[in-house]
Amino acid sequence: MKIYIAEDEPLAAAKLKLFLEKLGEGGDISTYGDGIAVWAAIDRERPDVLFLDIQMPGLNGMQILARLRDLPVVVTSAFDQYAIDSFSLNVTDYLLKPYTIDRLRLAVEKVRKSIRLQQIERESTARQLTLRIDGRNEIVRQEEIIYLEAVKDYVRIVTADRQQRRTLGTLSSIESQLSADGFVRVHRSFIVNRQRISAVGAHSVTMADGAEIPIGRKYKENIEKI
Repeated sequence: MKIYIAEDEPLAAAKLKLFLEKLGEGGDISTYGDGIAVWAAIDRERPDVLFLDIQMPGLNGMQILARLRDLPVVVTSAFDQYAIDSFSLNVTDYLLKPYTIDRLRLAVEKVRKSIRLQQIERESTARQLTLRIDGRNEIVRQEEIIYLEAVKDYVRIVTADRQQRRTLGTLSSIESQLSADGFVRVHRSFIVNRQRISAVGAHSVTMADGAEIPIGRKYKENIEKI
């Protein structure tokens, strides 16, 4: 993990760094002695986790927490009075000084779990397609799509549940939102889900629902890559 430590007390920072190294997390640790310095570092390159003291010069820990979004943070403080406000700002854990290496180990495990959950959420969001249908937004999971067809000024989306949805727009605009390794354009008017192809012929592909989708001459190379 890429770790930032924001701590204005050198001994406390050194102890935390030593503990992290003993836990096998010492590969990429940067230490900052004030809030402004660590905020500038975060702005340049976000870490995987921030260990954050509260009482620091420049920007204090609470000011930094209020600015952060979607970054696992473990507060390290000698005072418990900031705990409630810290958790209201979604910190991953709160370590009350002096803490033991075993307590730090629990915090690191929470951080790793938080990172995994964020990754799952990002992957799940990436596999979704948001469509404007009948004046409202509808979310369709990409793996459920069999194929998409351009029809005049709208796109028809056929899904595994046999439903057909129509949304205004171009096929190209929707193609840019689709997973590049999950879909292939086989015709000027058709994009198909690679996982939903049941057979490939000389001039068409057969989809899982039995639909025969024509292969355009300029798109034959795309089919050969499947």
